[in-house]
Parts: sequence; structure tokens; C-alpha cells
Amino acid sequence: MGIFVDACTSWGIGIVIDGQWIGFQLATSWKVPGRDITWLETIAVEILAYFLDSLNISNRNVLIHSDNQGTIGAMDKGRSPNVHINLSVRRTYATLSAILAVPTFVYIPSADNPADPISRGEMGPSSSRLHASFMLPPELQDIFINAR
Repeated sequence: MGIFVDACTSWGIGIVIDGQWIGFQLATSWKVPGRDITWLETIAVEILAYFLDSLNISNRNVLIHSDNQGTIGAMDKGRSPNVHINLSVRRTYATLSAILAVPTFVYIPSADNPADPISRGEMGPSSSRLHASFMLPPELQDIFINAR
């Protein structure tokens, strides 16, 4: 599967799974102390885990491309010095463990990341849009305006 995640503090989160995309636009309330670009990139991975669960993808290794080394490091280590990132890492691994998905994270330059334009508000063709079929956890529900 071609899986790519990205985040941009000026617009939101973009996720691409097998050429299909979805974007989550940020609400202005997202930015609080301790929430930065690395946290937002980690939230993109967390939302991806919810998509994998909703798509019934289970019992497999999953290759995830990200352009944020801090997120890759936090996910690989299972922790971060940032409490907000740690909470996201825990929720992500709880979801992935439940579906027996083992993630491998690979760095991809922003220029090569198909999720990059989506995270900046440049949507792909509507015929390729993913639709969310899950609820975000309560702690994330107020950070997005809507999913596009």
C-alpha cells in the first residue's frame, strides 16, 4: 500500500492511502503550548491508524511515509519528551495493536510526498477522496474544522 502522511500548521493534515486522499483542516484552537508541527505530524499518523482500522486492514506490516524526522523518531521509540506527542503515540499504538498492524516508518522528502499538497489545502480529484468512517477521540475533535 502507498501510505503517506503530512501536516502543515497553516492548513492541516493530508493523508494518502493507495492514491486516495483526505484532508483535515485545522481550527484556530489547535495551537496550544506543547502542540507544534511535530505533534501535528504525529496526529496525522494517529488518524491514519484509525483509517486502517476502519478499512479492516489487519494482521500485516504497514509502511508509512512521513517527512518529519521527529515524528518518525517518536513513533520508532514509542515516546517523546513532549506529553502531547506521547498521548498520540499511545493512542496510535493501541489502535495498531488491536488490528495487529506493525508500522515501519520511512522518511520521504516533502517535495516527493503526495500528502504534502493536501496538507496545504490543495485537494486532489474528488473521485479519489477517502471518506472518514470513524470518530476521532474526544481530545482531537475540536482541533479540526472538518474533514475534506
